[in-house]
Amino acid sequence: MTTQLALASLNQMSQLRSWFHSAAEQQSWGGDNFDYPCNDARFLELLCRSGTQSYSLLTPDGAELLGFGQLCDRFGCHHLARLVIKPEYRGQGLAKTLIFALISQALSQQRRDISLYVHRHNTVALQCYQTLGFIIAAPPEQENTRLYFMKLDADSALAAARRYIQQA
Repeated sequence: MTTQLALASLNQMSQLRSWFHSAAEQQSWGGDNFDYPCNDARFLELLCRSGTQSYSLLTPDGAELLGFGQLCDRFGCHHLARLVIKPEYRGQGLAKTLIFALISQALSQQRRDISLYVHRHNTVALQCYQTLGFIIAAPPEQENTRLYFMKLDADSALAAARRYIQQA
């Protein structure tokens, strides 16, 4: 499926709230401090963190939100956060599309390693990240035993993104 990555609008970010149907789902995605349920204003307040850029994965015409992810600087890396694909589009390879689009965006700004956290119980996401070359690494801060910290070195990220773009 052809897609485009764009800075997320408030309207697009508000749509994400309907993608989660329990506190466990939303906190697994957004973090332990993400209230559930919460109103639209509170959801946006929790989502829009200082120093974080939010991106939407959209259909080519920009009409439909397919996925969402954030980029920030953490641990001396480009850190990916709050990655999600719209429920009805999961299993179609869009997570890989979103991740490589975010990696390309990040590396166009500065060549640094890529990092992310994933809940240990989220085996689908864990397998996806490992397939893309991410490895489980020692956490750079006090370990949360529910999470894995994962990294992809800049050279590997760049090579993988180029291969992906050539195949697409």
